[in-house]
Amino acid sequence: MSSQANLGRLSAYGLNIAPFAAFGLICAFIASFAVLANDTYYFAQYGLTPSVGLLLIGLIAGLLPSPWGLGVVVSLLPLTVGIPSVLNGLLGVKSIAMPNPGLDLVAGLFLSAAMKRLASKMRSVTGQVSTKYACINFSPWPVGLVMVMITASVILAIARNIYMSATSTSFKGVLFNLMHFRPLDWRADYLPIGNWVAYALATGLIILAVSNLKAIDLEKRNSWIFRPLMIGLAISAIAGLIQAATGWGLPQAQLEFRKDAFGYAAIGLQPDLHAFAAHMLLGVVGLWGYFLSCKSRFERYCIAILFLLCSFGLIASKSRASLLIAIITLVIFGLVYFYRNSKKYFVVAFITFVVALCVLLMGSGSIPGLAWVGDLIAQMQSRRLDSLSDLGGMMGSRFEIWSAVANMFSAYPLMGVGEGEFYRLSSNISFARSEFLQLNHGENAHNYFLQVLAENGLVGIIVFAIAFLVPYHASEGKKILFPASIALLSLFLGNIFAHSFLVRENLLLGAVLLGLIYSYAMGVEENLQPPKLSIPKGGYLIGLIMVIALVSIASEIFHSFGKLPFKRGIDCDVKDLPISADHWTSGSWEQRFPSNSKGVEIVFAANRPNLKSQPLNAHFEVLSWEAGRGKVPVLIKEYRDLNSDETRVRLDLAPQYQNSSDIVTARMQLSNCYTPRNLGLNTDGRRLGVQVKSVIFY
Repeated sequence: MSSQANLGRLSAYGLNIAPFAAFGLICAFIASFAVLANDTYYFAQYGLTPSVGLLLIGLIAGLLPSPWGLGVVVSLLPLTVGIPSVLNGLLGVKSIAMPNPGLDLVAGLFLSAAMKRLASKMRSVTGQVSTKYACINFSPWPVGLVMVMITASVILAIARNIYMSATSTSFKGVLFNLMHFRPLDWRADYLPIGNWVAYALATGLIILAVSNLKAIDLEKRNSWIFRPLMIGLAISAIAGLIQAATGWGLPQAQLEFRKDAFGYAAIGLQPDLHAFAAHMLLGVVGLWGYFLSCKSRFERYCIAILFLLCSFGLIASKSRASLLIAIITLVIFGLVYFYRNSKKYFVVAFITFVVALCVLLMGSGSIPGLAWVGDLIAQMQSRRLDSLSDLGGMMGSRFEIWSAVANMFSAYPLMGVGEGEFYRLSSNISFARSEFLQLNHGENAHNYFLQVLAENGLVGIIVFAIAFLVPYHASEGKKILFPASIALLSLFLGNIFAHSFLVRENLLLGAVLLGLIYSYAMGVEENLQPPKLSIPKGGYLIGLIMVIALVSIASEIFHSFGKLPFKRGIDCDVKDLPISADHWTSGSWEQRFPSNSKGVEIVFAANRPNLKSQPLNAHFEVLSWEAGRGKVPVLIKEYRDLNSDETRVRLDLAPQYQNSSDIVTARMQLSNCYTPRNLGLNTDGRRLGVQVKSVIFY
């Protein structure tokens, strides 16, 4: 199929796709500069941190002839998370461990590639050739469409967070949080901006993969991606096996977790065992497509050895779900392969699988060293498999967590609760309806795809589906996409019972593989040419459906403000917090009167910079906790339009409450909160009320 024909199939049914392609590139640039700004800040404060070092490595790698720089980054990506552990364990160097340091590596590569492209353009203008090393171009339009959706979801999530926190923000606050996007607390109002940076850099990596690979022969493109992936896998697996044998680098709580004859539960160079197991799945399952297409016998031997190494690494992770998924997937692959190539071997393979499964079910408890597998089998034999509560107990309460996903999705099915919001909202028992999540103060969904559904709704799922399906539709030969597709599938498998893509280095590996697929499906420059507008058959009906969908989305967004869980001030003045060490309250404060007290004097100041744009009112009351009536207000005082001057409030108890047998408290509730980070003042993300100078009971 010609490139022009590909363009016709990628033309989004007559829509101008150029803005989507440009938007993806712009997002990648902004995210890369955000990482640069973040690293500059920490370099000024702490010197050369691992993240700063990785940014420099990415910049250097980008100066190499393409696609060598891309290969270096792909091989290093899965190793970056464990760099602080290596520095501490081997060298005794205490280093600042920033989350997702792989982002720095990709940002450095992208910025370096951009500088090379700019230099190449300048040389071509002055008559000196060379576009040979021009290794960055516009993004594939479906990937740009994903960034449009993610950007909209992030803006919506932050707007709702600020509404729930009863705080305000500013353009300065947006820029500040973008440049200081890490570290951010899981419940910070601007947490979604970190997710935006991760997706934007994944877009940048797709752009780099397509731009670097398009000049390479089709048959060699797989090698340029899979060989670096294999290097990273080998190092990770070896590190995990050493860790399983010695316990090196494991946190104290991990040293006794599922320890057996095979040693400790390894996490390798990943932050947890599930993420490590997901990476090992790439070696156990994901390399078979490349193995079948590979023509080098030596390379096939290397893949076979790596398969064994990663299999041992997967077992060492002690992730039961990942091991089970790997076995089932390999059995399915094997049965399909034998069925297509030899019916006789298919029957033999099927019988062997059934016999092996029966042996495992009956005798796994007595297999030396596999006590953790035997324990799972024993649980399956002792529990009722038709009981959701019993099954959920074996699966780490996942059914209960997934029911919270269903509750969130049913409340906001179109646009979801907002990018990055599942953790924060899952602790709200009135909304998520999960005691487990409330007791754990929130959690992730333990299934990345369900979390995407809850956070981005049907719109998000459809947009992601478009991004994955378009290159398959546009590609002339589907067989050539087989290796990258199997590898991408293996990464997906690691997100069924876990969320390894939240370890953004694994998400970036997926982006590389998607970029490889796009490199086969399209020529990037051609997407800059707006296709001719045309109305397909049934176009008016499609247009009507789109209008109805847009109106429904707008209605869902508009009515979400004020609806559970997006109640104004719910994270500001609902929960009473004690006065902090630096004398700040939250949006509400309450304290019991000591016995024989006649009243209280509260001296405070509203030391906020935004009192003119966001006036502050305070409601004071004395409450008597009476049986059958609850909290009964017996004294109320209102203060409006507070300023930064010192304010004194006296709450005198009536005689009948001075020695009451009921609990009597003084309470303050403010009309809004103040978060310094939201205004770009500093990195303090607390929701603050007023600064109390003294509380004197008399």
